[in-house]
Amino acid sequence: MRFKDIAVIISQLEGFRNPSVFLEQYETDGNMCAFLMEKAYYDIYGKYVVDLGCGTGFLSFASAMCEARKVFGVDIDKKALSLALENKKKLADEFGLHLDVGFICADVRSFYVKRRFDVCVMNPPFGIKNKGADRIFLKKAFEISDIVWTFLSANSEPFVKKFSEENRFEVDLVFKGKIQLRRKYFFHRKKVEFLDVDIYRIKRK
Repeated sequence: MRFKDIAVIISQLEGFRNPSVFLEQYETDGNMCAFLMEKAYYDIYGKYVVDLGCGTGFLSFASAMCEARKVFGVDIDKKALSLALENKKKLADEFGLHLDVGFICADVRSFYVKRRFDVCVMNPPFGIKNKGADRIFLKKAFEISDIVWTFLSANSEPFVKKFSEENRFEVDLVFKGKIQLRRKYFFHRKKVEFLDVDIYRIKRK
């Protein structure tokens, strides 16, 4: 599947209906999903992938479209996971995409697996409303996977490099991007805004 097709399909899926400010729930727009998939394709193809804080499943489905062997999305929000299942059905019914994606309702802090995943993809909370949330997600990603592809707040590279080193990982690649945010919170003034982000590939040493 072409990456531009992934962008178009993801953009037609259901996002958060009543997002939580505390959980910093924002969708990863179709274009940024496709951008990440293009960069991470050779890590994802044929591999076991986990999406921490998967929300309504955008990165999970995009990973499956890149022919991951199996994808698991993990989120604490049951309502978001219900929407993810609706999206999975829509992908099958409207696009003929029967994707091998499973969803698990769990707090990432207590999420445990016996076997490490090959890759973690995620757009976690940036720790703006819930201080330290980014550390929690990174720490879990380091525990359960060998390669991490993640969006994080712009200009976070010094922190990410230091935290990775402390956990025996290293930052391999960094890209700059902009996530499109649609107005969903009371403090959003524009119908559409763009959030500057850093995109990291972090690997186990």
